[in-house]
Amino acid sequence: MKTRSKPQDQAAISAAGSLPDQHQVWLLNLDAAHQCWNKLSKADLLQSEGMPHRLSRLLQEHYALSREQADHQISSFKQSCQLSPDQPEHHK
Repeated sequence: MKTRSKPQDQAAISAAGSLPDQHQVWLLNLDAAHQCWNKLSKADLLQSEGMPHRLSRLLQEHYALSREQADHQISSFKQSCQLSPDQPEHHK
């Protein structure tokens, strides 16, 4: 099931005149991620900040997936939400 962010959220970002950064995009797609991976809490998903390496680790732990399987699921999720796989990651 594909779930997209709410149109009003996207409109607000567009009205602001700037492209959303990765954190904003992740927040807009948090509910979709939780529906996709319901074994992960929303707190887990928030803490991951949408970073693929963090999500991969969570999926491996909670779903007993290999790294390759987890990475594939993340890639598929990004495509379903029209997130660019080439978006620069935010590192702290």
